[in-house]
Amino acid sequence: MENFTTVTKPRLVALWPECLNVHLTKDLGMIPFILHKYHNYDSAIACYGIEDFPYIEAEVKGLKIDLVENRGDILTDGNDYLAKKAKEIDILFLIGIYPFTLSWIVNYKTLNPEGKIYLKLDANIYWMNRIDFTDNLFGILKKCDVISVENKRLYHYLNKKWPLKIEYIPNGFYNFCSSPNVNFEEKENVILTVARIGNHLKANEILLEGFKLVAEKIPDWRLKLVGNVEDHFIQYIHQFFTENPELRDRVEFVSSIENKRVLENEYRRAKIFCLTSRMEGFPLVFTEAAKGGCFIVSTELDSAFDITNDSTFGELFPIDDSHRLSEILLEVCNDNVRLEQTTYEIQNFAETNFSWTNICNKLDLLLHLN
Repeated sequence: MENFTTVTKPRLVALWPECLNVHLTKDLGMIPFILHKYHNYDSAIACYGIEDFPYIEAEVKGLKIDLVENRGDILTDGNDYLAKKAKEIDILFLIGIYPFTLSWIVNYKTLNPEGKIYLKLDANIYWMNRIDFTDNLFGILKKCDVISVENKRLYHYLNKKWPLKIEYIPNGFYNFCSSPNVNFEEKENVILTVARIGNHLKANEILLEGFKLVAEKIPDWRLKLVGNVEDHFIQYIHQFFTENPELRDRVEFVSSIENKRVLENEYRRAKIFCLTSRMEGFPLVFTEAAKGGCFIVSTELDSAFDITNDSTFGELFPIDDSHRLSEILLEVCNDNVRLEQTTYEIQNFAETNFSWTNICNKLDLLLHLN
């Protein structure tokens, strides 16, 4: 394969058979889209087409869908796709270390030795330490031309531990609505979270318990949880309001919001964004909250240190510690000066460090050099 030029569009394909519409505005879709829009790549997502993709018509216009035949086994279906298409693909974009992605790496390089592979680990230290890294596995990973992680702690950790070069490429945000920066005057006394409500790893019960502990001392603040509620959590919510009826008017549940402008407005109105997750890679809600000028309160996730610039634009607390969370909320909710200052500073910080356009400028350079 010749080096990329402005005359010949490099063909980049993200292979993820189970891609859904929602994934098109996450890293899986945004990286190919940004490389297409700003760097002239011919970008596509290779997937089953399980559902319609309305985001293709507006949010990620120009990104293509390439259908993978669905025979019921991701590993085999992906390899069958590569058997037909590998020689047409200049760059294969994969996410995560799984049996199927490892198989695709080997097959793609066998079929198209000159092709390039970008592997985005989408990882945290816990996940990486669960994997048995053998010489054979490292041999497969060495076939990748660019391997990246999303947070700085894991970047330093893996570069010391692995006989591979790992790049730091975080997740980002994109200004779909061409919105102006947020003014503090737009914001309300709202603590916001956006997640799969009730999922064990999201630990939303810690947020509810933490808010309950401090609610009397911050009477003019509300809690808003955006996202579909998992069935098993409905009983918990019912019990929570039965035991705390005074909070019914101060805790609001809103189903998942797919409209980007409506979701953006939730971030713009909230003064605080709170994530209580027990485990994460680099959740995109962090970058959306930073773009929305939110003060970030989070568990001590590796990515939380990055998005808050080591607690400059937020406060972190131990996992499952609702008491410490309540103490932080009491302190921050009563510090309007810090909240206002953070609204402006975190937006500037996010624009410099977590804009998808800036992130993909670096990735494009790496793909040319490697």
